[in-house]
Amino acid sequence: MRSYFALPEQQDERKLPVYILRNRTDLGIVAPELPERVAGFYSANFRDIRAVAVKTTGDETLRHEYGHHFMFRNFPGAYPAWFREGFAEFFSTATVSPAGRAAVGKTPFSSAQVLNNLRWLPMETVLGGTPNLQDGRETAAFYAQSWILMHWTLTDPDRRGRMERYLADTARGVVIDAALRTHFDMDAEQLGRTLRTYLDAGPRYAELELGGASPSFTTSALPDSADEVLLLDINARDGGPANQGPAVLDQARQVAERHPGDLLAQSMLARAELRWGDPAKAEQAVQPLLDADPTNVDLLLLMADARITAGDKLTEPEARERLYRQARGFLARAYEADPAEHRVYQSIAYSRRFTPDYPTANDVELWRRAVAIAPEVASNRPVTAEAMLRHGLVDEAEQVIQPIANDPHGRETPARIQRILTRIAEARASAPTPAGSTD
Repeated sequence: MRSYFALPEQQDERKLPVYILRNRTDLGIVAPELPERVAGFYSANFRDIRAVAVKTTGDETLRHEYGHHFMFRNFPGAYPAWFREGFAEFFSTATVSPAGRAAVGKTPFSSAQVLNNLRWLPMETVLGGTPNLQDGRETAAFYAQSWILMHWTLTDPDRRGRMERYLADTARGVVIDAALRTHFDMDAEQLGRTLRTYLDAGPRYAELELGGASPSFTTSALPDSADEVLLLDINARDGGPANQGPAVLDQARQVAERHPGDLLAQSMLARAELRWGDPAKAEQAVQPLLDADPTNVDLLLLMADARITAGDKLTEPEARERLYRQARGFLARAYEADPAEHRVYQSIAYSRRFTPDYPTANDVELWRRAVAIAPEVASNRPVTAEAMLRHGLVDEAEQVIQPIANDPHGRETPARIQRILTRIAEARASAPTPAGSTD
C-alpha cells in the first residue's frame, strides 16, 4: 500500500498486532458476540489495537480491516462512508507473491455477485454521509457500489484528482449533485450509469513490481500456558459484552490458577478482573510480576488501570483522587519506559477528568499526543475535541472529530459527535468578524 501511494517507509511506526486463528470456534472464544458468518475483525480502542482473522477464510476480511487501519494512520480526514468502505474493499483482494509482484484492484467475488444480481441503491444514497440501510441486501449493495466507485476513482489519475476536489467541496458543504457537475460533469444518476458501463467492461487491476525484498523477522516461543490463555487474553483486551463476563471471569480464574507466576496467564486474569471482577484481585495478579520486571509497560498500565477502575467506583472526591494520583505514579514510570505509548497519555488525561481545573492546557496536550500516536483509536477523538473546545481551539477540534463523523462502524455515540459538530458551528457563528472584512 505504501508503494501504491508512493509513501515513504516509516521505520518507527507502531506495528499492528495480527492474530491468525485456526477456525471459527477459536474466533467464538475471542469475540462471542460476532455473527457466525464473520471471519475476522479489527479493533482499535483505548485498551488495545489489533486485527483477528480465521486462517484462509478470513484473508480478505483481514486485508479489508487493514485498509481501514492504513487510512486512519496515513490519511485521516472527513470522508463519507462510501469512501471508507470502498477504500478498504479495494485493497481487500490485494496479493503479493514471494518474488515481490503485487496485484491490486482485483474484483471481490462478493461484490461482482451483488452488482450483477441485486438491485443497486440510488447513487445519492451511496454518496451521502452515513446511509440508513434497512436490510442485508441494501448493506451488500452499499459495499459493492462503494467498491466499484472507488475502483473507478483510484485506477485513473485524472479521476482520482477530480475525486479529491469533489471530496474537498462536499466536506465544505457543497451539495453532492453540484460537486459532481463541477468536477465530473454529471449528476448522481449519470454516475450510476457510468459505473454500470465500467463494470460491464470488466474492471482491470494493477500489478506492481516491489522487488524481492526479504523482510527481517524474529520468532519467539510463547509460554506453555498460551494454548489455554491466549484466546481469553485477546477477549479480555477488548472488554467484551457484559453478559459474558461471569463465565469468562470464572474461566480466567481457573486457567490462571493452573499457571501461577506466568506472565501471560496472570496478565490475562488481571484484564478479566478489571472488566468483570475485582480491581484489587487484578493488582494481586500483577504486583509480583511487576516486582520482577519494574519497567514492563504493560504491567505498569495494568496497575494504573486497576487504581483508576477502583477510583471510578468511588463517589467521595478525595478518596477517588487519591487512587487517581497513585495511578499517575505508575503512568509516570510507564512514560519513562516508553514515551511513544499512546495509552500512557490517554490514561493520565482520563484520570484528571474530575479535577476542578480540568481540562488544563497540559490535559489538552495529553489528548493531542494520544491521538497523534494512535489516530485509529476513535474513542479518544470526542474527548480530545471537547477538551480543545474548552480552550477555544475550534479548528483543531474540528480536525480531530471529522475523521469519525461518517464512520459506518463507529462505536462512538452519533449524538455526542453531532453535539461536538454543533458546538464547533456555534463557535464559528459567534466568533467576531475580523476588522476590515465584510459579510
